[in-house]
Amino acid sequence: MIDLRDLIMMIKEKKEMNANLALEFDCRLEVEDYKPLVKVINYAINYVSQLTDQPMQISLNAGGSGYLLGFTAFTSQMEFPAISNQVVEALIPYQASVKVDGEKGKYVKMLITFKQ
Repeated sequence: MIDLRDLIMMIKEKKEMNANLALEFDCRLEVEDYKPLVKVINYAINYVSQLTDQPMQISLNAGGSGYLLGFTAFTSQMEFPAISNQVVEALIPYQASVKVDGEKGKYVKMLITFKQ
């Protein structure tokens, strides 16, 4: 069992990130190996960081059917790179999906959705 809130706080601390956190409690996943998930979260942080020079907002919300982990930042970039297929595949064991959303030139948001 892994607590997503604790995991994100640990990654933020290790990376010494300037990020705003809005994390709900009790967002837990039953996982055998959490290391691929750490890599996916680091990928999301690096993906959004490359598109901005502003602090990132990291949010974790519990919904009716699962959890939503979002990485958002203001951006002036007009193009968002494609998400690596390795990230999509790494999320399969966690019953999760990833997508990039936002408005070019204004903000970028990477969303990871976990089914409960």
